[in-house]
Parts: sequence; structure tokens; C-alpha cells
Amino acid sequence: MIRRLAVASLFAFAIHAGAAGLRPFDAQSLAAIRAAEAGKPFVLAFWSTTCEPCREDMKVLKAAQRKFPGVRVHLVAVDPPSERATIESFLRRYDPGRATRWAFADNFSERVRYAVDPAWRGELPRTYLFDRTHRAESVSGALTEPELLRWFARQAR
Repeated sequence: MIRRLAVASLFAFAIHAGAAGLRPFDAQSLAAIRAAEAGKPFVLAFWSTTCEPCREDMKVLKAAQRKFPGVRVHLVAVDPPSERATIESFLRRYDPGRATRWAFADNFSERVRYAVDPAWRGELPRTYLFDRTHRAESVSGALTEPELLRWFARQAR
């Protein structure tokens, strides 16, 4: 029991340890994020280095998280694992702020996408807004700043 608590605590610390570093995102990662964010709202946003609207979404998410720091943002690059250097360069250039950074760890992206949402076909940007109970609202396409700020404000109450 103590060992399981220690392992869970270490994992939660790793998720919340800050934005630096690119974490591997696989089919089990969403469950781990949900466990680490238990009772708290969070955003899970999927993007790619080749997705133009994703760049704007990063700016909107960064601004929202700056205004509402109690809502954590998790950014997940869907690019192949072989593109890690490109992903890291992109993140340095577009600086998503305090967001936790992840990248697909599996070349079989369909398996990872299915684990997140069986209805998701790969369109980007794809964002999931999880409230305190972890009921998710999915958004395909670009986020609008006023709408996102309203959601963040509701979660901050």
C-alpha cells in the first residue's frame, strides 16, 4: 500500500513538475493525467508542428492559463516520435508558457487517439476541456479566446 502511494505520488509530481521537458504520451497517459488532476479541471490540447491554427491556440491557451493558473494545460504533439527535435524547436519558438508538454510516443497514432477519444479521427487542433468531475467537452478546430476564457473562469470558481 505504501509503495503504491509512493509510486502514485512520484507520478503526480512528474506531471506537475513544470513545463520543461517533453513527456512521452501513450495510450495510458490520459488515465495518468486524470489521476494526477483528480478533482481539478484541466485542458488537454493536441497539436502538430505543421498545424497553422495550433499556433494561435497555443497563444490563447497560454493567456488563459496565465489569467487562471489553477487550471493546468497539457499540450500533446501528435507528430511522430522521430520528430522530437522539431517539436522541441517549435515549443522554444512558440513558448506555450506553463503548459505541460507531451509528445506521442507511438508511431501508431490511431491507437493513442482511440485511447483518448474513439470518435476522434485526427483533426487538429483538437482540445478537450475537462471540468472538476472530468466530464470532457471536445473542440475541433481553432479555439476562440472569449469562449475559452469563459470556460476557464467557470472552472476557477
